[in-house]
Amino acid sequence: MNDAELIERSGHEPELFGAIFDRHFDVIVRFCVRRLGRARGEDVAGDVFRWAFENRLRFLPSHDDARPWLFGIANNLVREALRSVGRQGLAYDRWLRQEEDDKEELDTHVAASIDAEHDLFAVAAALELQPTEDVETVLLFAWEGLSYAQVAEALSIPVGTVRSRISRVRQHLHDHLGLSLITFDCPKSSQGGSV
Repeated sequence: MNDAELIERSGHEPELFGAIFDRHFDVIVRFCVRRLGRARGEDVAGDVFRWAFENRLRFLPSHDDARPWLFGIANNLVREALRSVGRQGLAYDRWLRQEEDDKEELDTHVAASIDAEHDLFAVAAALELQPTEDVETVLLFAWEGLSYAQVAEALSIPVGTVRSRISRVRQHLHDHLGLSLITFDCPKSSQGGSV
């Protein structure tokens, strides 16, 4: 049964929503922890599924995969948490200061393309100079492996806007760090190779 069918049936059989949690909790908690740190990220990930369950009838049954919807909820709750802390840079600081065992869990789509010595600190500092919505777009694409269409769905923006934001961040990193790389590999489900 795909996500849309499960969510639709969970309107009458609420226990079926547990399968959505089981399928997608790991990627949502990973996204939240990367942005907020372990304790706060895990709390927010729980809130994502609570909100999703309470609002499950809002899910569009024309979408088979609930991940973009869940990432959209997660992104909004992370943004709210960052505002409450009062510091946008917290996400990047937390990411850079992960405990050693957490570092092994990081998806390194961006890091793999960067000389380890040139490093993530420079990239994180450069990202802090970018608009939040551009960085959020890149994180969903590069970290979470969503396609352009899925990122667009998660953020409720056109696919062309996703492409533009990723291109801007890529150019910014090239201009400020002299990196001619910053080629974010497209997820397998995405069209068009790389940005």
